[in-house]
Amino acid sequence: MKKLALLLVGALLCNSCFFMHKGTWENGMCRPKRPNFKLLKIPFKETDKLTYNKVYINQYLVGFGIGFYPDGRLMYFYSRDGYALKKSDVENKKWENARNIGYWRTEDEKIKIEYFVCSQQGTYFREKGEIKGDTIVFYQNFYHPFYKEVRETLYVLSDMSFE
Repeated sequence: MKKLALLLVGALLCNSCFFMHKGTWENGMCRPKRPNFKLLKIPFKETDKLTYNKVYINQYLVGFGIGFYPDGRLMYFYSRDGYALKKSDVENKKWENARNIGYWRTEDEKIKIEYFVCSQQGTYFREKGEIKGDTIVFYQNFYHPFYKEVRETLYVLSDMSFE
């Protein structure tokens, strides 16, 4: 009976590896092996609140940015040198050759984004926030034993264009 239980536990542990979101790297692009973007299940609505084909740069970590397409797709940008995002990091980038891709959806001033990165054997990052003029504010909740802390991440519209 012990051997059967150990065998069952071992089979379950090995089997769980198949359910991870594995990503693949090809030519500097990270893509999910089996795409499972949850935002694609939400109907797309056009909005005039976002500026398309321009980069919104993270105010605190200036080496990161997001670019939006008018059809609900997005690209997530990283600085090549680890410092501030430069035009050379963004120029000639398209959906087909972007390092990380994802989707966005809006409801009035509210926005949800989801993008895939290959770290941790492949991870879908999902964020919720608000569009406030030329700034997008994403909120993240942190729960402490006696209180909840809400942190904001700001992405500010830049003059950098892609595609």
